[in-house]
Amino acid sequence: MAWSLTKRNSNSSKEHTDDLEWTKDINSNSFLAEERRLLSSERHSLQKPITNQVSQKRLNKFNILVNQMTPEQLDKELKKRQLSTSGEIEIQRFRLKHHYKLELIYGCENPLKMIEQHFEYLAVVDFEATCEDKQVNYQHEIIEFPIVLIDVQQQIIVDQFQSYCRPIIKPILSKFCTELTGIEQHQVDNAPSFVEVLHNVETWLNKRNLLSTTNQRKLAFATDGPWDFANFLRMQCHLSSITYPRWAKKWINIRKEFAKFYPVHRCGIEKMLKNLGLSFDGRPHSGIDDAINIARITLELLKYPH
Repeated sequence: MAWSLTKRNSNSSKEHTDDLEWTKDINSNSFLAEERRLLSSERHSLQKPITNQVSQKRLNKFNILVNQMTPEQLDKELKKRQLSTSGEIEIQRFRLKHHYKLELIYGCENPLKMIEQHFEYLAVVDFEATCEDKQVNYQHEIIEFPIVLIDVQQQIIVDQFQSYCRPIIKPILSKFCTELTGIEQHQVDNAPSFVEVLHNVETWLNKRNLLSTTNQRKLAFATDGPWDFANFLRMQCHLSSITYPRWAKKWINIRKEFAKFYPVHRCGIEKMLKNLGLSFDGRPHSGIDDAINIARITLELLKYPH
């Protein structure tokens, strides 16, 4: 059953405001944190330290060896452990060290086999919105709503949704907006309103029963940073006088999780891809293309225990 898009009135204003309180701490509800909480035993904790002195010495020795490896040797060791060879050399070194540490902690050949996935699907979202160059306090309206659906178990993209939205407050796109997003005026002129698109999104998700209130582990949303849901969707719901959807109150910040796992500062889509040895597919700032590339990054993260 889809969450209702209830019109706000004076009696529901407080409820609407209370709903938005959920967005203040969304990053604490990341997918990886959820994974750790749901693991059934303390021995599965990915934060478990190496307490054995001999194992710590072995790890230190291994790390020194990894630092001394040539690119060819590093490639060979990664392949031997069935790990990805993508990414810059420091990313590859980190991947190999991290894997070896987990082998020492858990005493298993493949630590991935111990990780139980707790979401069936991830829905990657990347909105595009109206904009002006260097204009402060601009009221952004969502003009593209894309979703890329990942099957977590299969680790593949299984479906996509994409729709343009017709802006109401400023129906004419600025030159800056068109050049940035590639979205043309006729595409939004002929598009449904945001309220209609949101209804279509919920209908699309419910075809797979992904908004089930009885199985909240079935779906998690993922974005590049906190802005899509905390800023753009929140503002759009206010402008459209509808209640913020309950399913959008928690999400995974892929940019944050990438920086947690890899030894890099938080960075945008293209830099994350570069660190993985990948290039951007499509047009930057196209909502659907951005979402596809965020999904590619997410799939790389899903390959390894965190």
